[in-house]
Amino acid sequence: MAKVLDRLQQELIDSLQGEKIVSLITTDKDTNKPNLSIVSWLVAHQDGKTIKFALGHNAESAFNIMENSNLILGVYGADSCYSINGKGTVSDVITKSMKYRVVTVAIDSVEDVMFYGGKLTKEPEYVKTYDEELAKKLDSEVYELLK
Repeated sequence: MAKVLDRLQQELIDSLQGEKIVSLITTDKDTNKPNLSIVSWLVAHQDGKTIKFALGHNAESAFNIMENSNLILGVYGADSCYSINGKGTVSDVITKSMKYRVVTVAIDSVEDVMFYGGKLTKEPEYVKTYDEELAKKLDSEVYELLK
């Protein structure tokens, strides 16, 4: 059985400094079933106990977290896959070039969930398919909010 920690280790903190594909699992506020979404605007703080990520102001996940703060982040990084359990709090709407909400996660536990004998050799990659200048502007605004 994998060791469960109460905080992120430094290698994972370093890995979670933005532009990552991270799975977000919340509890659907209407059906009470698991709800999966993907986030990429994400920053782990140096205390190892806090992660912040940004969502659009009307994101279903934000409303789910407001109803039930328990969540899981599925993370690829530091040569493995991790399940980060925590409780999220959702900010009021923040208006910049677009409207955002910032979710602050207080980490309860971190578990390496990679199967026995496995090691992650390459992390998932993605490209932004909208205007490059707008992407830079939005990224700059969001990371200012998260740090």
